[in-house]
Amino acid sequence: MSAQTQDISVIGYSKDYATDLLRLLLLLQRDYFSENASEQIKELRAEKDIEGAYKTYIRYIASRQDDTWKVLLARASGNIIGFIIGSILVEPDLVNGIVGRIEDWYVEKEFRGSGIGIELYDELEDWFIEKECDQVVSDTWADNELSIKAHKQSGFFVSGISFSKKL
Repeated sequence: MSAQTQDISVIGYSKDYATDLLRLLLLLQRDYFSENASEQIKELRAEKDIEGAYKTYIRYIASRQDDTWKVLLARASGNIIGFIIGSILVEPDLVNGIVGRIEDWYVEKEFRGSGIGIELYDELEDWFIEKECDQVVSDTWADNELSIKAHKQSGFFVSGISFSKKL
């Protein structure tokens, strides 16, 4: 059965899915990032203990009691195959100062192109709207073509460029 014909749904995150979320975050790092990021980015973004860092990240999100973080999961045939994580920032000096931010977004390779990434984003955007966000921001590295394509399909435009330099 192809990814396009499977029953795929988006569900909310609970602590019961912590192991699944950790697995996907590690896939994002170990497979997607490792395969697609430039050597310079890999060098600058290398973490000492990526699994420990992601476990801390998951605990941090779960501990937030102020309703400023949202995690959505994609499920196919009972398996968690993707996620999106968003947060809300308040920028009091901006006219459009309630900002939704995509923190991380990933769909397993065999399910890419099925529309589930866009479905995850659309549900997160609905949450941002419910929370009265004025805008949504996200970032990726400059040559991440898959991410850029997904963002553009979701209505994003390039609003800046970030520079890095190793010292």
